[in-house]
Order: sequence, then structure tokens, then C-alpha cells
Amino acid sequence: MKLLHKQDAFSLVELMIVVAVLAILAAIAIPSYLGIQKRAARSEAKSNLQALSLALESYMAENNDYGAVSTYTYFGGSFGGDLSELSNITQLGNNILYEYQIKTFASPSPSYTILAVPQRGVVEDDITIWLDSNGDKGPPGAGW
Repeated sequence: MKLLHKQDAFSLVELMIVVAVLAILAAIAIPSYLGIQKRAARSEAKSNLQALSLALESYMAENNDYGAVSTYTYFGGSFGGDLSELSNITQLGNNILYEYQIKTFASPSPSYTILAVPQRGVVEDDITIWLDSNGDKGPPGAGW
């Protein structure tokens, strides 16, 4: 009498069920991960805005103004001009994810607005975050 040996293996149906479960898990996890990355990038930008605000207030205490009326831009380098000493921005992962712009004004009194503009292709964000010399922050949906 010939004995039949049953081979241990996965059936096609079992394999398809496993693939479907993995696809569902990936569909849930990937958007969540991308949302975490966006929140981390915004947190970095807000921290840098506050550091720049402190540096500008220090500059104001020493010079009695916020620098010449102008727009200063920083994207991994230096602000240049009057504000070249403000380039001590903390970086996350040695990568600047936002372009920082400081707009200084002279009238009616010296003031500034700092913008953090997301870099396309570097960070997936569509909100420009700002902070001004009055301590006003925005936009409302940015999680300040």
C-alpha cells in the first residue's frame, strides 16, 4: 500500500489573504507617517521662528532698530546685510526645510515679520508660518 505524504505549503487563497491584510495596514500607516513628518517639519519651523525672534529682539536692544528696512532671506547660509549675525538657526537633520524671510519695517515704529515658507520638493507642506514683533503668530491652523 502506498502512503500519500501531504506537503506542507500555503494555498493561493491564504497567500492572497496575507497580501490583502498587508495592503490594508500599509494604507493606514503611510498617511499617518506623512502627517507625522509634516507636524515635525512645522514644529522645527516654529522653533526657528522663535529663535529668530529672540535674536531680532537682542539686535533691537543693541542697535535700537531691527536692521535696515528690507526683506532678508535665509535658505541654508546667511541672512547677509545688517542681519548676518542671525544665521544661527537650529537645523533638524542638517537640512533646512523652510525658507526664512525677515521683513523689517520702520514706521510707524520699528517692527518685523518673520515668515517660514515651505520648500517645494523638500517638505510636503502648503502653509506659510509667520511670527511678528507683537508676538502674533499664524496662520490659525498651524498649531501654535
